[in-house]
Amino acid sequence: MIWALLAAYLTKRPAWVQAVVVGLCTGLFVAAGTYANQRDPLINSVVLLVLAVAVVAGAGFYLALRARLRHGWAAGRPPPTWVNLVYAAVWLLSLIVAVRALFGAGGLKVAVLAIVPIVLLAPPALVGIRALLGRSPAHDGDAPRAGGQPG
Repeated sequence: MIWALLAAYLTKRPAWVQAVVVGLCTGLFVAAGTYANQRDPLINSVVLLVLAVAVVAGAGFYLALRARLRHGWAAGRPPPTWVNLVYAAVWLLSLIVAVRALFGAGGLKVAVLAIVPIVLLAPPALVGIRALLGRSPAHDGDAPRAGGQPG
């Protein structure tokens, strides 16, 4: 249940807040992936890459959310499936990139870039994955316990 509450904190924010978070998280994991095999990446190039990817990804996400809002989705309701897919994809790719960077030449120094997306996007990503698999977190308390006894 705590995951659903944490996920709702982000997914029920205005479109621009969600776009900033998704954009920055995407920029961070792309930078971590790009520099995973470089021992000493230049900070200027890392920051430039993060910001460039963040602007492009955030703007695309924002425009898509705004278009969805114009077509009847309210910001307080559960997000559409594609929003769950975006959160889950960015989170899963961040995990993969963090492991790749950790075991690559970049080491912990570069893997740290992927920690922010992993932590920030874990709740909406996990709730999104559950929703994509057809399990709603709201129904977890309704499931019967072992032995057939209701919760």
